[in-house]
Amino acid sequence: MLAFAFRRAVWAIPTLFGVSLVVFLLTTLLPDPQIDFAGRPDVAARIRLDDMRRARFLDLPRFLNVTPIDVHTRVDDCVAHIVMEDDDAPLCEARLAQIGGAGLPYLLPRLDNLPPAPRGRIALALAPIAKRMGVGDERDLGDPDRAALFWERFWEDRSVDFTEPAVRREVERLVRRGSDLREEQLRVVDTFSLRQLVDQMRLTKDPEALVRLTRLASHVTGRPDVVVTPGMDKSEVRAIVSDWQSWWYVHETDYIALQGGEKVTASIAQTRYAKWVLGAATGQLGLSTRDGQPIFDKLVARAPVTMGMAFLALLTSLAIAVPVGVIAAWRRGHAIDHVTALVLLAFYSLPTFLVAEILSTFGRASEAGMFSPILALATVSLAVIMQQQRASMIEALGQDYVRAARAKGARTLRVAIVHALRNALVPTVTLAGVQFPALVGAAFVVEEVFGIHGMGWETLRAIEARDAAWIVAVTLLCAVVTTMCLIASDVAYGFLDPRVRESQTRRRRAA
Repeated sequence: MLAFAFRRAVWAIPTLFGVSLVVFLLTTLLPDPQIDFAGRPDVAARIRLDDMRRARFLDLPRFLNVTPIDVHTRVDDCVAHIVMEDDDAPLCEARLAQIGGAGLPYLLPRLDNLPPAPRGRIALALAPIAKRMGVGDERDLGDPDRAALFWERFWEDRSVDFTEPAVRREVERLVRRGSDLREEQLRVVDTFSLRQLVDQMRLTKDPEALVRLTRLASHVTGRPDVVVTPGMDKSEVRAIVSDWQSWWYVHETDYIALQGGEKVTASIAQTRYAKWVLGAATGQLGLSTRDGQPIFDKLVARAPVTMGMAFLALLTSLAIAVPVGVIAAWRRGHAIDHVTALVLLAFYSLPTFLVAEILSTFGRASEAGMFSPILALATVSLAVIMQQQRASMIEALGQDYVRAARAKGARTLRVAIVHALRNALVPTVTLAGVQFPALVGAAFVVEEVFGIHGMGWETLRAIEARDAAWIVAVTLLCAVVTTMCLIASDVAYGFLDPRVRESQTRRRRAA
């Protein structure tokens, strides 16, 4: 039995891969945000548009990245546009300021080799970086020639600080024994320290260290609303740290250079599909555009409500449908069978929202507990499971082993439960695996009627706000749940029916 279950679990891997691929292809049908910015060519709008597209990895190829882009290539591309003075030159000047200190090791050593005019424009474009670092003065940074000379001298004095070991050591010291002086020292390297800052946010639990780490990251990136403050609630701290992890997952290659084997793996890893799958697997699902909360945290909070309701509704359906179906089959053609058929037809005909609305008159979920919502949800599968149980029980009662048990004088209850019911349960259990995903979908309606804040309620709000990130995450989760339910039903089928296991064993031996 364990071998059979293991084989079914192994088959889940290619199945889930196929599901993820289908869901990913569906996400490509979502509208490109570029439509919303038509006719707005200013630099600020173009930067905002690029950021919105990057949040959905629309700047990456779908499955294969022949030329992965990192901070080095971004700096080279910006310099090329500035030298040519084309239409993208103003955007590239703004991008250099945004890349900040992470791009200086690839820009400043080559500044002297550029023509005077582009060199002056680039030196002036770096003024916001100097201001963030707290170096230079207006007189040096406001004149092209003086600014170029300033950055040349700056690099001669400070280039040793722009190395990974030096920054890692300073960030670790900041976490262990934080001080304003160490914070100021890290401000000088600007965005070059971001990788270490974000890594330490994930590793440390020290509230004071998180205050300094997030404050420093906020300063160098210009994201003022994601800073941990003293006395902040733990859930708020967790949300801010998750925000930084999600942001870094999207923007990492803006601030780091790919080295050696990283360039090879980036041809696959730096693609839209790989980013999407890895983000879903690691919880880096981004932020909700509706309320700015991390998608993963919202799923953790909302999914148990919906899944719990669906599971309890399925148990309720089974608890009612199985015994009623057995009795109706045992008393086939009698009054109880006809009454059961009428009730079954009524449940099958009534839409879920109507049943939920009727039951909601007895009290909202907050007043009457979860009984009414679960009962309303159970009607979705009650009629189907009851009909299946009745049909399978009638078939089982007509088998030779049941007639033999009766001929031997077995009691009626023993014949029904011991001999017939076990085999009659096989198709019902298999059907239950299919019904659970249907109950999850029906829960969306029930949650709206009863005002229950689960996945369904959140999804309807996301549709109203066009929150694509949440919709995609819920779609993937439902697809995974459906796949796992189908596999679980196959395993249960093999557990209840020894003939399935024997068939699998014979096939293995023959192979």
